[in-house]
Amino acid sequence: MNTNQQIIEGMFKDYAAGNMSAVISCFDKDIEWVRAGAPAIPFSGNFVGLEAVIKMFAIQASTISIKTFVPEKICTNEDTVVVLGHDIVDVEATGKTYATDWVQSYTFKNAKIIHVRVYLDTKAIADAFVS
Repeated sequence: MNTNQQIIEGMFKDYAAGNMSAVISCFDKDIEWVRAGAPAIPFSGNFVGLEAVIKMFAIQASTISIKTFVPEKICTNEDTVVVLGHDIVDVEATGKTYATDWVQSYTFKNAKIIHVRVYLDTKAIADAFVS
């Protein structure tokens, strides 16, 4: 198995267990995390640098409650690992729930994640954030 895939599998297990320090340790200090989305989604945008990604995770933790977060398939090619999955999430401020399939693409350099791009149904998420 590819080492980068092992890192991703471990990271997802740590995320599910709430071990955020282990999750953060997978990222390079110059990480760039890109998640498209409407302004209504507080954790969408481009997050550059480890502190910005930590802030993005903190925003998620304070605005949503994840009911289900399932990585279903992992595809690996040299320095890239792509994960397909789905989640079901409650939005704290509105009480609404959204469900979406997603794709997360991770790029590695020297066994650290240097770039993440997330693809998902941003309209469903934005709608759940609007009262």
